[in-house]
Amino acid sequence: MNLREIRISRKLKVQEVSDYLCCLPSVYSRYENGKREPSIDVLLKLSKLYSVSVDYLIGNDEVVDTSITKNEATMIKAMRRADERAWQDALTLLELHRVNK
Repeated sequence: MNLREIRISRKLKVQEVSDYLCCLPSVYSRYENGKREPSIDVLLKLSKLYSVSVDYLIGNDEVVDTSITKNEATMIKAMRRADERAWQDALTLLELHRVNK
């Protein structure tokens, strides 16, 4: 796991992360340097902070962005309330407007 790279990519300082974890900066630095293994509780908090899976933090997975936008959340809520025909119509419309990324 490369906590340092993830932290830097998120533009966070060691102090900010250690404050979030309620630990000393020296403790978090040991996690980054591989001199100390984080507990599952710490991994879960880091996963939430960095928006990556715990698997990614421990080197078992690629980056998985688990966050969704406010618009996506609104669409999910609307989809759950819609009947089958409305759901299919919306899906068809979205497929027509697919953007290649």
